[in-house]
Amino acid sequence: MRHDLGILGGYIVDGAGNPWYKADIGVSGKRIARIGRLEKGDCDTVVNAKGLFVTPGFIDIHTHSDLTAMVFPGCDSTLRQGVTTHLIGNCGISVAPLKEPNVELMMRYWGEWAGKMGDPDWRTFKEYLRTLERKGVGHNIAALVGHGAVRTAVMGSGREEPSPGQLRQMKALVDEAMSAGAFGMSTGLVYPPSCFGKTEEIIELCKVVAKYGGMYTSHIRGERETIAEAIKEAILIGERSGARVEISHNCPKYGAWGRTKETLGLVEEARERWLDVTIDNDMHTDLAPRLSGALPQYLHEMGKRELMAHAADPGNRARIKREIVEDRLPAFGPSGLLKHGAFDRIFLMHCPKDRKLEGKTVAQVAEMRGRDPFETYFDIMVEEDDETIALFDYISEDDVAALMVHPLMMVSSDCATWSVKGPMTDPPPYIPCAFGEYPGIIGRYVRDEPILTLQECVRKMTSFPAQKIGLLDRGLLRPGMRADITVIDLPRIKDRATNRWPHKYPYENWPHQYPEGIPYVVVNGVVAVDKGRQTKVLAGEVLRHSPA
Repeated sequence: MRHDLGILGGYIVDGAGNPWYKADIGVSGKRIARIGRLEKGDCDTVVNAKGLFVTPGFIDIHTHSDLTAMVFPGCDSTLRQGVTTHLIGNCGISVAPLKEPNVELMMRYWGEWAGKMGDPDWRTFKEYLRTLERKGVGHNIAALVGHGAVRTAVMGSGREEPSPGQLRQMKALVDEAMSAGAFGMSTGLVYPPSCFGKTEEIIELCKVVAKYGGMYTSHIRGERETIAEAIKEAILIGERSGARVEISHNCPKYGAWGRTKETLGLVEEARERWLDVTIDNDMHTDLAPRLSGALPQYLHEMGKRELMAHAADPGNRARIKREIVEDRLPAFGPSGLLKHGAFDRIFLMHCPKDRKLEGKTVAQVAEMRGRDPFETYFDIMVEEDDETIALFDYISEDDVAALMVHPLMMVSSDCATWSVKGPMTDPPPYIPCAFGEYPGIIGRYVRDEPILTLQECVRKMTSFPAQKIGLLDRGLLRPGMRADITVIDLPRIKDRATNRWPHKYPYENWPHQYPEGIPYVVVNGVVAVDKGRQTKVLAGEVLRHSPA
């Protein structure tokens, strides 16, 4: 039998957690046709994998490539990591559905990314998937519908509970998205407007998801002091709705360090009660938002001018500080550094009006100025007109490692696909996960500081997320499966993106570089990375969930 592509001489790590074995892979069309012994003459195109590990393509269950996959359709930064599928629409933030007159509001939640897109030419979830498909993508894209998008479409920025009529409209939008091919619904219960949704509201929407056999993924309502209660809420939503549950990037943040045994115990107990609950996590311990990003949720609804005027007022500052310290509506993880006064863990990366501040912590600037650190935080934000980007160092590496080895955790990146050139790359944002997450985990936790075997790490990156999402024809190397394949040079694999402190300044010079040690990536049977170089083919597909 003749094959379109032969991957010859490699060590196969099949994705199921089995030890490697040596064999060749023959690909015909978009599928694996044979695993065994092949001759070069049997294949139109040959990949020499001698001395290399051949794995299924990596499946990233938690990403935010909803818009950047359109800006960078080659999916350069993630494809080169060996990633062949992204699940988008996480944290309650999808770019569909959109409904007048709330389209502008929803796109504002996406910030400057949306500004690069212009006016969206879709409104329904089905139209969005068609737009993505029409533009083409470098690797596969599967999508969730975001609770925040659904709520905004019906209620705008309203914080109240939906009326019975509004809830019916929201359920109809979720139904429309699921019938169009969404794999489930996500929430971002620390972000507006999803944070205003009560448990019962989410349960009702997840009943629609469950009808289609979909999943519920959640950036839970509290990642720090209230993390246990937030995990229990996610489990309850799954139990009462019937939807499968995925708890996103589930590492305790600053204020809850060391509680992994407790939080993992809650997930284990749920599974003992036959509830399908699993978790995902990445390896990065920091995040780089604007300083305003750590402020209470209701302030995010203001435009920049209004917010800067608001933050300049001493009375407003005092109130905002109380709200942060009291954690009235738990905000996302980095806010814990403000709550606990850990300003020595907030590093100023990009201060366009006063470059001398770059590389210093807020605590250091406060000492230089003889000012209270909290006041200094507000001062810098206002002085820099909310253009300051800071690195919040807010996650413990010990907790990351504890999660990484747990059998119920799969790997995710929490990234958006990107490129080293093009729109939004001058200056580049700090998103090392977009360039090196998967090579970084393999290089660190398999080779250099081994806590995982290669086969177990690959399982967490392939068949495990494929099973959870419902991509049952991907994630394993078996005849008949889709030919999404990654080839790894284990001694050479390296994350070349900036991802560890201390970093170099100025910020513009921080490298976003593609990784090493991923010489070949195959997407739907097409060689998309060849000898480490991207072939520029758009071989990805927009995947759609089939109703259960």
